[in-house]
Amino acid sequence: MKSKIRVTIEIIFCIIIFAFLISKIDVKETLTILKEVNLFWILIGVGISIFSTFITGYSLKVLFDSVKHIPFLEWMRYYLLGFSMGLILPGRTGDLSIIYFLKEKGFDIGESTALTVIDKLITLIIFGTIATIGVFTIFNSSQLYLGLALTLFCIVGGLFLFTGIGRRFIRKIIGKHAEKFKGFNRTFKNLIQHHKDKIAINIIITLYRPIGNTLLMVAVLKALGIGDLSFFYLMIINAITLIVSLIPLTPNGLGIREGVGTLLFSTIGVTAEATVAMYVILLMINYTAGILGTTYYLLTKKV
Repeated sequence: MKSKIRVTIEIIFCIIIFAFLISKIDVKETLTILKEVNLFWILIGVGISIFSTFITGYSLKVLFDSVKHIPFLEWMRYYLLGFSMGLILPGRTGDLSIIYFLKEKGFDIGESTALTVIDKLITLIIFGTIATIGVFTIFNSSQLYLGLALTLFCIVGGLFLFTGIGRRFIRKIIGKHAEKFKGFNRTFKNLIQHHKDKIAINIIITLYRPIGNTLLMVAVLKALGIGDLSFFYLMIINAITLIVSLIPLTPNGLGIREGVGTLLFSTIGVTAEATVAMYVILLMINYTAGILGTTYYLLTKKV
C-alpha cells in the first residue's frame, strides 16, 4: 500500500513540474524548433548515446567480474534491461534493478548491492565534484550554499554506507530482510583489497561519462541550430542536473532534471523553448534505447 501511495505521489509531482514548465514556455515555438531539427546531428547524438551506454555498462561489468565473469554480450542483456527499468521505476530504484536480474546468474543480492553501490558512489563523487565547481561558476551566493550542501550531503551519504555505523544503521532499517544482503561487506573488502585494477578501470570510464553526456548534449543542440556554447558550462549543467535528479520525488528524476536544466540554460542565453526541445529529444533517445534494450533481453532470453 505504501509503495502504491509513493508511486502516485511521485507521478503527481512529475505532472505538476511538467505543467509548470509548459506554462512558462511558448509550446508552439518549441514545436517549431522540433520540426526544423537537423537529422544528421541527431544521428551523431544517437551514435554517442549508444557508445556511452555500452562503455558505461562495461564499467559496471568490470566490478562484477571481481565475483564472477560474464561474457560482455550476455552481461549487456541484464544491463540494458536494468537501464530500461530505470527509466520508468519510481525514484532511483531503477538504477538498482540489475541487482535482481542478476540473481539468475548466481549473484547474491548482497554481492550485487555492494558492487552496484560502489559504482554509483564513484559516479556520484565524479559528477558531484563537477557540480560543486559549477555552483561556484553559475550560481549566485544564495544558491551557492544550497548547491554545495546538497552535493556534500549526497557524497557523505554514499560514503556513510561503507562505515561500520552505516552498515549497522542500514541493517536496522531493513530489519528481517538483512539476511538477503549477506555478503555485502565481504564483496566490498574483496574488491578493495584484491581488485584495485578493476576499480581503476571503472573510475577511468566514469571520468568519460560527463564528457560523453556533454557531447550528446552538444550534438542535440547543434541539431536544433544552437552552437558556440561553452563545453565547460554544458558539462557543469549536465552534472548539476544529474545530481538533483537523484532526489526521489519523481520517477527517475523526470521533470526535476528538465526544470533545473531549463533554469541553468537560461543563464547562458538558451531560451526555455529550445531547452525543452533539447530535453524532449534526449528523452526520445533514452526511451528508444530502453525499448530496444528490453526487446534485446526478451529476444535473447533462453526458453
